[in-house]
Amino acid sequence: MDVSLPPNPFTTRHTRPGTLPPLAADGRPLDIAALIRELMHAGGAGIEGPHGSGKSTLLTAMAAKLADDGLLAGCLRLRGRWDAWAALGAICSATAGQVVCLDGWETLGLVAAVARMLARTRGVRLVVTSHRPTGIPLVVRTTTTVALLAAIVHRLPDHAGLIADSDLPEAFASHRGDLREALLDLYDRFELRARQQRL
Repeated sequence: MDVSLPPNPFTTRHTRPGTLPPLAADGRPLDIAALIRELMHAGGAGIEGPHGSGKSTLLTAMAAKLADDGLLAGCLRLRGRWDAWAALGAICSATAGQVVCLDGWETLGLVAAVARMLARTRGVRLVVTSHRPTGIPLVVRTTTTVALLAAIVHRLPDHAGLIADSDLPEAFASHRGDLREALLDLYDRFELRARQQRL
């Protein structure tokens, strides 16, 4: 049977940070401009939360707004302690009043304290994501809910009815609230059902 179905809406090109607006736990869009004002007033911004809770998505949106405002000195994704030199280099290259965004702060280990001190000395503001407290003013603590997952799915391309309402709480619970993993789960469900319909 030749059944025409849309492409899988849960591919990473639709769900990676920067493709969707950052949302609060209730599914409403976050006010990025207000968060930037809070960051500039506090002298830095920590974004804390568990895996798959939208930290990188929020950081990406804040970095884009900072770039538009001419305040962004650099935005780095830190994958391990070997990235410490790049983080310190970005802080050293920034001028007073500029902002450096660092995704994965806790991977710096003990170097994080050096980075924080260096930024303070140079008058550079940091926006960082972490699973734990950072010593930088906490601006957002990200949390996940089924309502948030539903709001994300609502913003994705059409799934042609292959994802049921009941799939969302199931995927959410199966991955203990990790939205990244829940979206991958929904990707697999879409693929399986699309295959069945094409048979």
